[in-house]
Amino acid sequence: AGSRISGGGSIQPATALIGPHWCSLCSGDVCKRDIRSACGPVRSVALNSHESKPYVFSGCRRHFESGAAMDLQDDLTVFGLSIALLAVAYAIGRVVGPKVTKCETDEQRRKQRAWILTLISSVVCSAHGVFFLGRVIKHGFGHEFSRGETVADRRVALFFLAYCIADLATGALDYIDEIDYQSGWAHHSFYGIGLCVLLYRKHTHFFMAGLIEELPTVLLAWARLAHAKELHWPFALLYFIVRILYHVVATFEVLEHSLFAFGLGLVIFRQHLWWLGAWWRRSSASAHAAGPQETRFKKTNAQLNLHTKLLICAAMVITQSATMLHVTIEGYGRRDWVHETMTVVGLTCAWIYFSYEAVLIFADTYTRGFIALAIKEQKVIYNISWEDPRVEREELKLSSDDVVLTISSAGCNVLDYLLEKPKHITAVDLNEAQLAVLDLKLACVAAKMPQHDFFALWGRSDPRVFTEHYRPSLRARLRRDASRRYWDSNLDELFRDNWMFCGTSGLMAFLFMLIARPLGISSALQRNLRFEDLKKGYLARLIDFGAWVVGQPLVWTYAAPLGGIPPEQLALVDRRPRVFSERIREILATRMWSRDNYFYHGYCTGQFDAFPKCPRYMSAEHYPKLLAMSDAELKERVTLFHGSWGDAEPPTSSGFTFVSLLDSMDWMPPTLLATLVKDMLSRCDRAKCRVFWRSYAPGPMLQQKATDLFTVHSPALAQLPHREVQSYDRVGWYLSQWTATIPQDADLDALCPAGSSKTYENSLMDDALVCLAMARQALRKDKDVAAFYRNQAGRYDGFRESLLPDRDTFLKYTVPWSRVPTLLKKQPTYALVCVGCGTARDVEFVADHLKSLPRSARVALCDLSPELLAQAKLRVDKLGLADRVDLIQCDITAGPAALAKLGLRSKDSAVVACSYCLTMIPAWKAAVDAMLDLLVDDGALCLIDFTQRFDRASTLVERVYKAWFGLDGVYFNRDQVDYVAARTAPEYYAEARSRVPYTPWYPTRYLFAGRKEA
Repeated sequence: AGSRISGGGSIQPATALIGPHWCSLCSGDVCKRDIRSACGPVRSVALNSHESKPYVFSGCRRHFESGAAMDLQDDLTVFGLSIALLAVAYAIGRVVGPKVTKCETDEQRRKQRAWILTLISSVVCSAHGVFFLGRVIKHGFGHEFSRGETVADRRVALFFLAYCIADLATGALDYIDEIDYQSGWAHHSFYGIGLCVLLYRKHTHFFMAGLIEELPTVLLAWARLAHAKELHWPFALLYFIVRILYHVVATFEVLEHSLFAFGLGLVIFRQHLWWLGAWWRRSSASAHAAGPQETRFKKTNAQLNLHTKLLICAAMVITQSATMLHVTIEGYGRRDWVHETMTVVGLTCAWIYFSYEAVLIFADTYTRGFIALAIKEQKVIYNISWEDPRVEREELKLSSDDVVLTISSAGCNVLDYLLEKPKHITAVDLNEAQLAVLDLKLACVAAKMPQHDFFALWGRSDPRVFTEHYRPSLRARLRRDASRRYWDSNLDELFRDNWMFCGTSGLMAFLFMLIARPLGISSALQRNLRFEDLKKGYLARLIDFGAWVVGQPLVWTYAAPLGGIPPEQLALVDRRPRVFSERIREILATRMWSRDNYFYHGYCTGQFDAFPKCPRYMSAEHYPKLLAMSDAELKERVTLFHGSWGDAEPPTSSGFTFVSLLDSMDWMPPTLLATLVKDMLSRCDRAKCRVFWRSYAPGPMLQQKATDLFTVHSPALAQLPHREVQSYDRVGWYLSQWTATIPQDADLDALCPAGSSKTYENSLMDDALVCLAMARQALRKDKDVAAFYRNQAGRYDGFRESLLPDRDTFLKYTVPWSRVPTLLKKQPTYALVCVGCGTARDVEFVADHLKSLPRSARVALCDLSPELLAQAKLRVDKLGLADRVDLIQCDITAGPAALAKLGLRSKDSAVVACSYCLTMIPAWKAAVDAMLDLLVDDGALCLIDFTQRFDRASTLVERVYKAWFGLDGVYFNRDQVDYVAARTAPEYYAEARSRVPYTPWYPTRYLFAGRKEA
């Protein structure tokens, strides 16, 4: 009836192993029975010693059942002892840890405590993992997975289960802030449930296979105990070997023995890949996380160069993919053909999926790091300036009286401006290599290099010209030591390899050329053919097909960084793929064929040709104007500045009058952009200055309907008087171009209002109680909003800190504080009215700025819930705002008369803000009308709330979100955005999404600022 698995893996009948005393638990004559005696059928269970040498426990049915009871008792004993030992170890570590590695703050002590149990657990598990790996090396995975579980296997599994529980328990009591949802509660719960299943099935030997993967955790825990912030590349290598390669092999090998363990391994492998990608991104993070301008706030760290990182990442991707493919093929033929087919299909799908995930890490390494690391390594990013200078030159009417501030890039636009002989040009760049390019071009002009040589060097990449002129005449005329070091190290190498293919954007040019030459596009452009001339041939059909392919979002998402376009910039069109795809097709079919479009001509042919197929500053028609300037005049007219355009100083006290920022502001987060704009505008001549910029974000001219709401991409820029420029841009990549002026009475400091940066966090228990309140609200037939908040007022902020994102951006930058002084001249009672203020958390973001407003300008905080207003009063008092804040309990839909009795009168507020409240008001149209009625003419209505994605409002996913949130009385309705936009003059609108805590949902939220029209 029973059988056992011998040490060699062979199956032997249990009856062959049973002697006269076959029931080892019965005594005397009772044991001397036949196998069919009253004791019942034989049950043989392979119980193994610590050395994994199996022996047979053969007993009758009643004694087997009593043995199972003893097994449970043993498990509980081991589990209890493990908990006790971990508790003692934690108590010791809590005392000894701060003495071994000094902790200067309470936060450091909490962080250290959070890793004590993890270090102990990882050391114990790693030791057993090394032992298991040794057996695998000796006998193979098949032998180890075929045997039954051992006593040691089971005890280690129970120990790890005890660790998961102990870590959560001590964390909840002693370091709750250090346990996050992803790597704390979710991770430990997942492993706890998985271990319980393996313990129940007596499959803990499968768990042993993963213990070696705790080795990186030993390094991580030790580093955290020592307060080390960064983990170096040896950690990554070890992680990749044991948690990627080894895990892949172990997971695929276990499929022959347990489908559950295989599935568990795949889920864990996905988590390992996610962690590797997250660590890789953190290790690659630099001062340029949101674009190169951010160096003014952060110091850069030593990094591997980009090529090395890409090589390492590519090796990882290839090795992982090859390993998965090998173990898939190696397992072929072990099953019958039906199971074989199903298994191969499943494994192939797994291989494709995980290989794709690994490739994403590689792509992310390039797209997030190419600009930052190019700046650190002083590598050229842009070999030509990919902004059409004709647009701003004509639109802003550049004149000889202008003092210009612009970005150097490849120097093309600087030299184009110089042809107009402005009073002065300040060319800024954070990349020394880009300044070196402009410096060399200016040196060529100062050295009176003939036009044919200048064109041969920069238009045809002739290295002979560089060699002939650099040492004798150019090097001495370079203005910056950094430029001399750059060209001394590179010499003519960049021109020998073709300057047009140099730099990050040169890779895009090279790919353009590789495609264009075989298709005849290069020769067609050189012969001045237009697309219409090709329409009857195969080339036109190929171009149409190529335009369709390149126009697909998946293609341009990965191709754009090759042209020097960072992911932050692409994010501006992520939710508007139709607009960008149509523009790409228009460029390939029409725009690039223009006879004066030197941008695409240069990239498709690998060279410039005679004007207008080259920038005008290098043409025979215009270059002599530059030669007419003396060396002294050139130095007087052009200044090279290494740094941010927010730090550049004008040459005169009157300030800049012409500012062209290219597309640099597309890369910046709101805080950085607002800070730079404030600093830059403070150095401008308010009466004369014109500011020009380009953006990937589409503008109103590309709207198909008014509800598309295409506006300027930044809330800080929206506060300036701005308009979209309609001039035709030969490049075409930029979906909008803008110009702005500076109001005389604008409060520039208000672009960066001061306030608290404090954050709030709940414990898991606090969040659970809030979720319970939400569940009760969902089950109520009649939604009682006041009762809903009454029971959670004290936990309100912690839960909503992550549930309701971007409130800091909303209050600090979307609210047009720079316009408030102008609006206050109309003498409203309130500078700000907050509808649905809750606990006044939003006010905290701008508390210091509110104190700087005139005392006559008050703030009204309105809410339906007295409990939340009580919390708001405590916060207002603590912030020192009690003398200028009115707390008003009201229903915003009550009507003008009822609101007036409470002090909220018509046309009596400069700004009305509503934060995540409109979706909870059934009569939302009445609420919007009431808020608009409170505003003075030209006052600002500002909203942040959930909505349905504008281009997918009717999709299944959006309907699921709408139904889910509706259970808690939050009603997603796209009509709200459309209604507000129709009732105001929209100045800023943006959508984004983020995950709702403890759920897989990623709902859409929006920020809106609109001006009330008179």
